[in-house]
Amino acid sequence: MRKTFFLFFFIFIHCYSQYNVIDDAGFKQGYWKLFFPYNTDSIVSEAGSFVNDLEDGLWIKYHDNTQIREVLYFSQGVLNGLKLSLDKKGKLKKQEFFVNDQHDGHQLYFHDNGKISMKISYVHGIRHGPFIKYYKNGKKQETVKYVNNKKHGVANWYFDNEQISLQYIYNQGFIVDTAYAYYKDGVLKSTSFYVNNMLDGEKIIYYPSGIIKQKGSFLKDQKHGFWYEYDTLGYELNRIKYNNGLKK
Repeated sequence: MRKTFFLFFFIFIHCYSQYNVIDDAGFKQGYWKLFFPYNTDSIVSEAGSFVNDLEDGLWIKYHDNTQIREVLYFSQGVLNGLKLSLDKKGKLKKQEFFVNDQHDGHQLYFHDNGKISMKISYVHGIRHGPFIKYYKNGKKQETVKYVNNKKHGVANWYFDNEQISLQYIYNQGFIVDTAYAYYKDGVLKSTSFYVNNMLDGEKIIYYPSGIIKQKGSFLKDQKHGFWYEYDTLGYELNRIKYNNGLKK
């Protein structure tokens, strides 16, 4: 058993001591180490295997302080499988999955405190599925769904206490219908109406008490018609008439 172990160990060391091989056809073959140019043959920048000049299998890339920078898997020169990205302190920054060199599945991105900063879903390189963005404290900052690379459905933005701050409705990438804004305590702050990404219709802004502060209408992103301003008791302070964004 002891002899078998030493024989295996000798073969392993012998195989990987013969790295950076180029065959008679000029193709890189087998295990390779690449070095930082200013530290020739002393600090490895990346290491992995080639088959007929194409990366194949596990590859590890390093920072110049020798910490692992990336862990990747290749199949005949194409990214396939897990890819990890780390900072110089060894903290995980990204956890991504690839199929045929394209993002596929759930991707995770991290804050420098280790908490998740974003979750993104892909299908064959296209954003498709839920997208969630987080604050550093782990609370949600933004949620929306993508369909074929476009936002679609209800999108929410949050304060750092996960109270909704803004809410939009998307239709294939365009903001439509009524949008809502809130104060941090959940009280309604404003309502706006959108048509194909443009303000088009009535907008109402409220005081924290719920009394109307300002209201008026938009026409294709421009103030149009009468706009009214009110004090905290609801009495009218001012009214201005607009025509396509210009005061009359």
